Amino acid sequence: MEYQNTIQLYETVAKIMQQMLHAAKMEDWDTLTELEAFCAQHIATLKTIEDAQPLPKDALKRKVASIKSILADDREIRNLISPWMAKLNALMNTNQTERRLTQAYSQ
Repeated sequence: MEYQNTIQLYETVAKIMQQMLHAAKMEDWDTLTELEAFCAQHIATLKTIEDAQPLPKDALKRKVASIKSILADDREIRNLISPWMAKLNALMNTNQTERRLTQAYSQ
């Protein structure tokens, strides 16, 4: 019955991903970051307890459903974050260019 712990962990990660997606939709980057760290801890645990025995059919269905949900939410989060990251990158590049110009011409 150890596989049930693994399945519950997959389902927990899927729920955290749903919360992350909600945070991304709300542009709540602080919460998203916190949830991402929490999710990473669960994933690290999953990597250490992966079952060696084949899962029963119902457990396998739950695992696959969780993985599909995780991947779909991750894809949507990335789509939401990409424009924000591009703006942040442009802002950082602008600031870096301004600093170089200031250093070059203030000497």
